[in-house]
Amino acid sequence: MLFVSLFRAVAGRPLAARVPLACLLALLLATPAQARQTVPSPIEGWDEVIFNERTRYRQDADAECVRAEARNSASGLVREVRAEASVTPWLRWAWQAEAPLQPGQEAAERSRAGDDFVTRVYVVHEGRFFWQTRAINYVWSREHPVGSHWANPFTRNAVMVVVQSGDEGLGTWHEFERNVVEDFRRYHDLDIEEIAAVAVMTDADNTRGEASACYRLPSLHASPHL
Repeated sequence: MLFVSLFRAVAGRPLAARVPLACLLALLLATPAQARQTVPSPIEGWDEVIFNERTRYRQDADAECVRAEARNSASGLVREVRAEASVTPWLRWAWQAEAPLQPGQEAAERSRAGDDFVTRVYVVHEGRFFWQTRAINYVWSREHPVGSHWANPFTRNAVMVVVQSGDEGLGTWHEFERNVVEDFRRYHDLDIEEIAAVAVMTDADNTRGEASACYRLPSLHASPHL
């Protein structure tokens, strides 16, 4: 599906493209392509894109959330939304983590070797041409303060934005909402008309570590709630 290819292009991971997208993907990626897989996820309405082994996602009925457990793995849940940005510009979600990401090897978050996060939420805009696809990753950083942002180390088509930082808030739920129209303008200098997809990912493959979290999955809304 196109929206899965969009997520692959902006998730900040090397991947194998389906012909005839291979040439376009080569423009987006800074590393050689490797085989990847898209599979149905255990969460209804969401697909799973596997970059490097599977992060385990499951519905936690007691906590009313989707639990993610990564062990030297990286896969994400993605959902096509095709929403008119001016009508539903507000992205809302919540997450909780009991412990920070436990890296098996230390590396700076802004580097490829350190590009793992206990929680990520993506919002994806599809450009007219495939290489114009852009994304914003809202992340829980282990190094940088809230408000920090930088280009993803694998592709400059995605910007990392820190919305939570450090060990503060472990063990409790945190709700977020962002006006993605304003954020695409701020971080990509881009006025968007449509939101193509949203996604989440807990990953620990680059640092060869472990991470776990629970998500109340992202959704789009017409107005702010918090």
